[in-house]
Amino acid sequence: MRSQKRATTTRAKSRGLPPLLPTPKSVRRRRGELRLPKVIPLFVPAPTSLPAAASDPALERSVLLAAQALKRQWSEACGAEIAIERPATLPRGGPAIVCRIDRRAALEPKEPTARDAYRLVIGPRGIELSAPTLHGIRYGLNTLGPLAQRGGRLPALELLDQPDFRDRGIMLDVSRGRVPRRATLEALVDLCARLRLNVLMLYVGHTFAFRRHPEIGAGASPLDAETILALDAYAADRGVELVPCLQSLGHMERILSLPRYRKLAESDRRWSVSPSRPETHAFLAELYDEFLPLFRSKRFNANCDEPFDLGRGQSALRAPKKSPGELFAGHVEALSGLARRHGKQLMIWADFAYKHADQIPRLAPDTLLIDWWYEADFDADRIATLRRHGFEFWVSPGTSAWNCLFPRVANSEANIARWADAGKRHGATGLLNTDWGDFGHYNTLGASLYAYAQGAQNAWSGAAEAANFDRALGRDLFGDDSPAYARIYRRLGAIHDAGFRIFNGSALQYLYFDGVDRSFFHQHADRAALRRSARRIAPVLRDVERMAERPAPGDLGGLARFELAWAAHATALAIEKSLAALDYGDWRANPKSLPAPARRALARRLADLAEQQQAQAEMLQALWLASSEIAEFEKTAGRLRRSITELEGAARSLRANRPPRPPAPSSIALLDVYNEMRGQLGLPPR
Repeated sequence: MRSQKRATTTRAKSRGLPPLLPTPKSVRRRRGELRLPKVIPLFVPAPTSLPAAASDPALERSVLLAAQALKRQWSEACGAEIAIERPATLPRGGPAIVCRIDRRAALEPKEPTARDAYRLVIGPRGIELSAPTLHGIRYGLNTLGPLAQRGGRLPALELLDQPDFRDRGIMLDVSRGRVPRRATLEALVDLCARLRLNVLMLYVGHTFAFRRHPEIGAGASPLDAETILALDAYAADRGVELVPCLQSLGHMERILSLPRYRKLAESDRRWSVSPSRPETHAFLAELYDEFLPLFRSKRFNANCDEPFDLGRGQSALRAPKKSPGELFAGHVEALSGLARRHGKQLMIWADFAYKHADQIPRLAPDTLLIDWWYEADFDADRIATLRRHGFEFWVSPGTSAWNCLFPRVANSEANIARWADAGKRHGATGLLNTDWGDFGHYNTLGASLYAYAQGAQNAWSGAAEAANFDRALGRDLFGDDSPAYARIYRRLGAIHDAGFRIFNGSALQYLYFDGVDRSFFHQHADRAALRRSARRIAPVLRDVERMAERPAPGDLGGLARFELAWAAHATALAIEKSLAALDYGDWRANPKSLPAPARRALARRLADLAEQQQAQAEMLQALWLASSEIAEFEKTAGRLRRSITELEGAARSLRANRPPRPPAPSSIALLDVYNEMRGQLGLPPR
């Protein structure tokens, strides 16, 4: 080896290399380069070189798939061909890619993250990839992909890499209206593999076809057992653990609203199941018996978050001496037993555990707690409480995509970075990036890709240089190493100003769906703020239109181009619609404020907006069906129809000079907003 004095060290000084996502921990540039021959052999580790505990057919297939992906990349990039082999002894000869199992290859060999570590050495005579396990071999092959330049040249270097978190993943909500097609879920697995994410959860509340309980998923295009089995195998072959996730306490309104299950509801809210009824755990046991055996994962997320009505209904009568915390701890204890019957470690969200900290010691010691919060400003260091109690725990940021036409990108970036930093300092073993679909899941999967990449980067090696991240995101997600895609995400994701704020969402989303007649949200908008947002969206619209015209890959990135264009046009319409709604509201309050020509002009504006929103509704349905089952699209379609109908009605009122009464004053306090949204979906208030 050359002297380290001649090497250039670390990510910050790895200029001249192609952008990598996630960024490696350490890169030392060396003199010289490797010139690839026309055909270069790639020697994968022989089974005899693996420890007995590492024998896993799915893991071996994942290495083969990574090698095949590398073969395709290099063939397309520079014409070099790779011959994949697994000889008993390594032949001598010309340059080769030699993969070895070596426990010394990790930066921190004693850490659990050493499982995914690897060392990559490129020199004029060949490439050596060593790792403690096949996981690291796979990630090293993944890193090699973009290093080959035109002409088949690779820079000489030594690269050492090891993630900050052992478990790095995404949770996708598939229960708020949108159920992805199997091909979409497989594409999501492929994306996880490219980003070195090794965990995928699908949040299921009612969208699974239970054979013994068919009512639960009826009408929701539910996932079925065959789909889960196939997806589980597909994920395992790509080094991704599909972790079962089934809501088991709160957020069970859809199930508890069905006549067969109403008796299990804790209260008239039909939000949480009642732990005090013996039938509750028998019912959950039946669901688990069908659901959990479909997954090879040894973990199970039972959720158990936000059981707001716990202890306020049946349990107050059946177990009057038990506090909500005691009811919660007892329920989790029962779920731990049910999970163990299937060989699973129980995972739950940590919010209720914090609220009733005196009950934390009652939880089974092997319970894995997931701490979440999705705003940028919060106390991430509270997870020290979980560490003091000796629990394994993960941190869970979010994409900030829900309740938005397009994600609140700056909020998501800060939220992810703060959780990653706190998790590393306090010993979290995992980072789970969540993507929810509140109130109909009109937010698209493509809109979340930037946040997925940010989560992967922060979970592996912390924040990256913007220039490296932007180019790598363009290449890995859109097949084009231009930084323009990442910049569009940030620019579009910064446009949310309407003169008022609503917790955990974008004001412009609420304006987009709000009817101009009721004007629950429009009456809080500010013209100056809307005009500022209008000026900011204009250049973004031009850029997304150009982006949508460029050649697109046939996976998530290809569809994302059109999903971004839809979101940009929807954002522009929300702004223009609210400006028109404010003018319409002024006329309703003072009919003499608008002379006839101005009234007719405003009527044309509103009618034109109705036509635009109708066209956008049709485009949204086309985009939805391109990636998802029809599921519960009607939830969103109904909200759009209401908005369009009220725009048309307002135009007629203006033409007839018959102003309706001004809208009733509204409050945008959290509970009032929540109930307004429930009303738009035809649900009773809380």
